[in-house]
Amino acid sequence: MVFKFNWQQERGMTLIEVLVGITILAVILISILGYFVRSTKVVSETEKRSIALNLAQKKMEELKGMEFDNLSEEDEDYGDIDDYPEFKREVDLELEESNLQGVTVIVSWQSGDSENSIRLETYIARR
Repeated sequence: MVFKFNWQQERGMTLIEVLVGITILAVILISILGYFVRSTKVVSETEKRSIALNLAQKKMEELKGMEFDNLSEEDEDYGDIDDYPEFKREVDLELEESNLQGVTVIVSWQSGDSENSIRLETYIARR
């Protein structure tokens, strides 16, 4: 018994078909990777914004716990805040009345070529 193989009936993929498939797959993967890169940047920026908000809130709570006459303006430059060298913080005071102090806490950080900041404001009254 002799088996004859008919090459014309062979159904396989040619090299061109394989290259076209790989090219389409590469284009799709590159566009998906672009989304991953952008989402990583967004997550990083959101994390920095959250840390800045927590640093501002912490300073605000410290000021609220102080005696009215001991409140003072304060600037902490980059590297001055423990565990957060990429942030700076400033406290501005404005005497509204003899028994009322306006307090502003600003936390800033660098993001690429720009500086971003979070600003919290409140009033502290003499007790």
